[in-house]
Amino acid sequence: MLTKIRVSVSRTCEMSCIYCPRGPKINMENYDGLESYCMTTDEIIRILRVMRQFGLENVHLTGGEPLRRGDLISLIELINLMGMKVQLNTNGMGLTSSKVHQLKDAGVELLKISLDAPNRSSFLTFTGVDAFDRVISGIRMTVCRLPVRLNCVVMRSNLSDIIPLLDKCNEMGVSEVHLLDLTYYPCLGGKTFWEREFVYLTKELQPILEEHYGNHFEVMSIYGCRFYRMPTVTDGTAVVLKEAEPTMRALCCEQCDEYCHEGVFTLRLSAGGYLNFCPCSNKFGVNALRLLEKDRLRETLAEYSAIFGQAVSKDSFATFLERNSLVYRGKR
Repeated sequence: MLTKIRVSVSRTCEMSCIYCPRGPKINMENYDGLESYCMTTDEIIRILRVMRQFGLENVHLTGGEPLRRGDLISLIELINLMGMKVQLNTNGMGLTSSKVHQLKDAGVELLKISLDAPNRSSFLTFTGVDAFDRVISGIRMTVCRLPVRLNCVVMRSNLSDIIPLLDKCNEMGVSEVHLLDLTYYPCLGGKTFWEREFVYLTKELQPILEEHYGNHFEVMSIYGCRFYRMPTVTDGTAVVLKEAEPTMRALCCEQCDEYCHEGVFTLRLSAGGYLNFCPCSNKFGVNALRLLEKDRLRETLAEYSAIFGQAVSKDSFATFLERNSLVYRGKR
C-alpha cells in the first residue's frame, strides 16, 4: 500500500531559507536533474491515477512554493475529484483573502504554513525576505477559514525563539505546530552546517517545553518516525515533535551511501516527474513520466509498495552519524 505522496508542483520560491540546500546538482529531496521543466497538471493527474490503484489516499502538494503555480486550484480540484485528500505546504506570502477562499472551495483539507521565527528581525535572518508581517497577516486570515498547521525547523539559531513562537501561535488561534528537526543534505557546506545547527528534539527541546507549559508529550501512532504531541495550554496550540530514532528501514537502506536519519517514510514526486522514496538520495529514484509513457509505472509502484511493506523499525541515529562522519554536539 502506498497511501500518501509528496508532490512538488513548483520549482521556485520567494524565500532563501538558511536550511534549504543550495548548489549545482546536489542530492536532495525532489532533485531530479531537470533544472527547468515542471510537470503539467495532466501529467501529475495521470501519475496519481495509477498510484490510486496502490491505495493512494493523501496528496501533499509542496514546492518550491506551490502558490506560485498558475493552475494550482484546478490541480487541487482534479485530485479531489479522484477521491483523494489534499494538503498544501506554503511559505504564507501568497495568502490573500481571495486565494484562501479558492483553496477552501477547491477542497484543501489542511494548509501547512512555514514559520521559523516569532519576530520580524529573526524572520529576515532565516528567510532572506522582510515579509514577517505579511505572513502573520496571512496566518490570522487563514485560521478562520481553513485548518492550519505551522511547520518550524528547530535549530541552534532559533532554539531560544521556540517558546515565544508557540505563544504567538496560541494568540493567533493556530491549532497545531510541528517542530521539525534539521535534515542533513550531503552537499557543499552541509556537514558543517548540520553539526553546528542540529537539535535532537526529544532530548533537548522536549524537557524545556514540558517544564514551561506544565504538560507532557504523548507518543503518536504514525508510520515511519516516532512523533510526540502536547497541548501548550488548555484548548490551545498543540505541539508535535519528532524523535530522531527509531525510523522505518528497508533492506536497501542498509547499503545506501548517503544513510539518512528519516528512512522509508513517504513517496516523493519531483516537479520534473522524478519518483523516489529517499529524502536525500537519488539512488532509488525513477523517471515516472518515462515509465508512464512506456506503461511500466505499475511495475515500479509494485516494487515500491513491497519496499514499504517489508520495512522494519530500527534505531538508526548512531548509524546515520557513523555513515556520514557526523558529530552530534548536543545532549545524548
